[in-house]
Amino acid sequence: MAALGLVVVGNALSLLLTGFTPNGDPSQGFAFQEIAGHPDRFWALTAFGGVGQALLTTGTAFAVCLLVRTRGSVLARVGAVLTVLSGALLSAGLASIAVLYGYATDPAVLDPPAGRAFVDHANDHTWRFTALVTPGALCGIIAMLLIAVALWRGRAVPRWIPVIFFIGTLAGFVISSGLAGVLVALPATAAMVLISWYALRATRATAQVPPAA
Repeated sequence: MAALGLVVVGNALSLLLTGFTPNGDPSQGFAFQEIAGHPDRFWALTAFGGVGQALLTTGTAFAVCLLVRTRGSVLARVGAVLTVLSGALLSAGLASIAVLYGYATDPAVLDPPAGRAFVDHANDHTWRFTALVTPGALCGIIAMLLIAVALWRGRAVPRWIPVIFFIGTLAGFVISSGLAGVLVALPATAAMVLISWYALRATRATAQVPPAA
């Protein structure tokens, strides 16, 4: 139940980030005019979107470890560790982005010309605030591949689920903002929820097995 709850809440926060931030790809930076006027909303969406990444990756890791216990278990465990690491890196990276742009575009902190100059400088040096996001994304892609293979080999869920899970997650890294980003993210979101639901069902089935005499 905990894994399913983490995945549902985490995906909801991530979809809000994808749908309502002006640009879901932090490696490209964010234009001053895209954030000015609503810096608090940008901060909240980005910071809590990062929290969502940490929650959904943790929930997915738990679910996969519960499901794959024999064939493919080594891949599942390695993938689980990597996906939790990915969530931690993405969460920390998005939090730093939220603070940077949130303050830079707040007129109570910097007047608009100074804020615009600061944002322009930051966008010319995005490597400084994507140092955690980029490895987090790469780590996530590797983790999702390992998890998909583990679920496929372990036959813990119908085989179309790990296929959609991996392809959908990969597509989400490519198209990651606006309505298009939300639509692209939905298949992977559904796959993660289903994986967690199968883990919950398997756990309940195990709990109902009477002990050997």
